Amino acid sequence: MTNEKDRIIGNDAKALLENPLFKDAFLAVAEYLDAKALACDPDNKDMAQRIILSKQLLQGIKREIERKVENGMIAEVRLSELEQRKRFAIFRR
Repeated sequence: MTNEKDRIIGNDAKALLENPLFKDAFLAVAEYLDAKALACDPDNKDMAQRIILSKQLLQGIKREIERKVENGMIAEVRLSELEQRKRFAIFRR
């Protein structure tokens, strides 16, 4: 049942990535962090480090959602292969 669960999660993750509100929110946060990075005083190492960590975290979130989409695609292929095997096994009998 894990393939079915991965397929469902993958579909949900894909819908999230394609959602216009999510895209806008993600872009707004990325642009905000870029603006903060450009305006950051180079001597303020703490602020620069927080901005970098925030940008890394934002990208990490996106990568994780993309990974869920990929896992869902793999699960879809596995489920399709299992279905084909079942049909072939019935045919062989």
